[in-house]
Amino acid sequence: MTLSELSQAMGVAKSTFLASLRGLVTDGFLICEDNVYRLGPCAYRLAGNIIMAWSQPEIVRHYVHELADATGESVAFAIADWDIGQAIFTDAVNSRQPVHYAMRAGIRAPLYASAAGRVLLAYSSTEQCQDYLGRGHFRALTPSTRTTPDKLLESLESIRRLGYCASFGEMLKDTAAIAVPVFDASDMVIGALIVAAPLTRLRASFETLLGKVLHFGRLASGLPPPDPA
Repeated sequence: MTLSELSQAMGVAKSTFLASLRGLVTDGFLICEDNVYRLGPCAYRLAGNIIMAWSQPEIVRHYVHELADATGESVAFAIADWDIGQAIFTDAVNSRQPVHYAMRAGIRAPLYASAAGRVLLAYSSTEQCQDYLGRGHFRALTPSTRTTPDKLLESLESIRRLGYCASFGEMLKDTAAIAVPVFDASDMVIGALIVAAPLTRLRASFETLLGKVLHFGRLASGLPPPDPA
């Protein structure tokens, strides 16, 4: 970018910004050629050091707790175990409300019947998803459970379109959950962030809870939060 473009992007006067740019060029963080600035070797070295020290599980754990504080409901993060066809909760925080959806690390849930599981299916590779649907035995856990590949595929398409999965009484009759994907720096899904509650309570506050789980899901993925409606 040119000095004018950088000045406009940063909202800083060119005369004020120029001294900073010169210092960054001197230190090797920027290179200036023909009045155009680009990143220099020190910037890439710094980025490499950041990546080496970066731990996404620790970052996600932070947002699990943030979401739990923001909603007052039970929150968890789940990853897929494709060998057994289940979502595994790796982090969890229980709601302090007397009646709540009980969560703990280590709990498993069928991919087809849980909000987290269907998010993981929706954003998996085509081969993984087809293999799972081809070998799965989908038993009805409640009257609302989807048990056919066609119904599951319809749900997965909706999840990819909307960016979340809402499940009402599909795994446990009186509970509900909202799950969103969490992506790594390469935009590959690494897991699902879930908020869960008694069914009637989640229905009553659905829009509020959805907005918050979408917000923190994007933050955990290193993405800007969604624009407010």
